[in-house]
Amino acid sequence: MKLIAVTRVSTRKSWAKGSSIEDQEKQVREYAETIGAEVVEVIRIQVSGKRMTLNQSQLSDALHLAQKMDAELACSRLDRMSRHAISILQLKEATDNTGIDIHIASLGRTMKQMSHSEVGLAALMADSERRAIQSRVKRACRDRIGPIGLSLDAKALQQASTQSRQKSAIDWANSIGLKEEIINAGANLKRPTLENLCYWLNGKGKLTRRGAKWTSGSLHQQLKRFGWSLKELVTS
Repeated sequence: MKLIAVTRVSTRKSWAKGSSIEDQEKQVREYAETIGAEVVEVIRIQVSGKRMTLNQSQLSDALHLAQKMDAELACSRLDRMSRHAISILQLKEATDNTGIDIHIASLGRTMKQMSHSEVGLAALMADSERRAIQSRVKRACRDRIGPIGLSLDAKALQQASTQSRQKSAIDWANSIGLKEEIINAGANLKRPTLENLCYWLNGKGKLTRRGAKWTSGSLHQQLKRFGWSLKELVTS
């Protein structure tokens, strides 16, 4: 049996540290050994659990990759796949409809082995924890006492925030292979216009960062953000 490990952290700080991703991967590999499976691919994602919805490209890409490689997905804990209750329930349906099972290493079980009521309870717990995390973060920010706005330069803070958003956007684009898909479209489309590229991306299941279908406006915005030349990409 072939397994594709899905690992996820929420923040760039955790991503840079790497320990959580490594721990998740280690747990999945140890689980694979116990069932005589082989981890053939590792998907590493840095995104909030709230954004890990089934219509977001990263999660749907993982399912498509599993279908392509005739493999199954594995995660250390169910909340690594998503903290969105509806998406977890949709994943249960996806395992039934596609035949691709999802192994949860910490439980030593798969989604197919879990009843709908069990998955529903796990989904509610994951969603509840997500809301609790949001509440703790908001409370910590509200109660923070420190030098922000006093000794830190406002322009420097703004620049750091912009760089952080840019880095997050680039990580997302890399995770779904956006640039490569545009180049691929340019090699196959007779007229690789923005509109036709959107048809191509949507047809491939490559959605925007917010999980929406591509439009000429949204694609143009991303090309501008990344400093990519459409002409150079489609002729490369």
